[in-house]
Amino acid sequence: MLNIAVLAYDNCLQSGIAGMLDLFTLANWEQKRLSPGTGSLFCHTEVVTLEGVAVASFNRQLVAANRSVADCQDIDLLIVPGVMGRPDHMLEQTELVTWIGAQHQRGTVVASACSGAFLLAEAGILQGRQATTHWQLGDRFRQRFPKVDLQVDRLIIDGIDYLCAGGTGAHMDLALHLIEKYGSKSLAKTCARMMLMDGNRREQAPFVKFKGSREHIDAPIHKVQQWLDHYYREKISVRGMAKRSGLNERTFLRRFKKATGEAPLEYLQKMRIEKAKQLLTGSDQTLEAITAAVGYVDLSSFRRLFRQIVGISPTAYRQRFGE
Repeated sequence: MLNIAVLAYDNCLQSGIAGMLDLFTLANWEQKRLSPGTGSLFCHTEVVTLEGVAVASFNRQLVAANRSVADCQDIDLLIVPGVMGRPDHMLEQTELVTWIGAQHQRGTVVASACSGAFLLAEAGILQGRQATTHWQLGDRFRQRFPKVDLQVDRLIIDGIDYLCAGGTGAHMDLALHLIEKYGSKSLAKTCARMMLMDGNRREQAPFVKFKGSREHIDAPIHKVQQWLDHYYREKISVRGMAKRSGLNERTFLRRFKKATGEAPLEYLQKMRIEKAKQLLTGSDQTLEAITAAVGYVDLSSFRRLFRQIVGISPTAYRQRFGE
């Protein structure tokens, strides 16, 4: 039986704790039903806090604790939920960060949901490895943890000894993934049907809004970004962008990537696709008109690029998110 501890701390999302506990309890229930007479359970769960006392969640409701982190040394899996808003305050809780890192070092699998990935990264667990978090926190995460390979398009990343889940509601996808990982695929499918969940979600790309990182101090790169805001529809080359920045092409490429996290042409493509998403949901223009409006000529190439970046076709995106 898997021993799971869910970490609670001030301002954490109560839904990120209660939702997973409900799903794990359902897994136990279904496990007994699927294997009658064995008495086997999928897991044992508990909530732990720094001092072993209740903490106030984001909605200011108290989250009760089963024990303190100091008393919690016998778990197989530790789950770290996220907070709503900026994660700066939780990173100041050095005792929690140290304890999370120590748990990982002793062999505990550590999983995060949403901004909980910041705590895993602060503890050194994600150094040089892939991770995901809420897409709106992507720039902040990259700036604080430049040596982590952040992939905000991904919904779940399973690094064997650690896991990360993306946006605010991804804790349920994480819980379902854990049921399949440590239980069975059939158990996970049964729980998904009971909870009316889509067990096949793997990306948060359709929800990601590309803004282009602006939280840097590289003036020539800012200049090019501001120019692209107005002229993204034009025929644009790396050489032309470098000339506008006043830098040679090689230096421009290096500094643009460092400042924004994107190569210049990838940045331009994502900017154009973001504009296309706005037109798809906010207008009744045809795909041909939208393709031309954002700077592309060939409709099939636009469709292919849109699917590559967003994860679904332009038509499916309009049907799903259109007003």
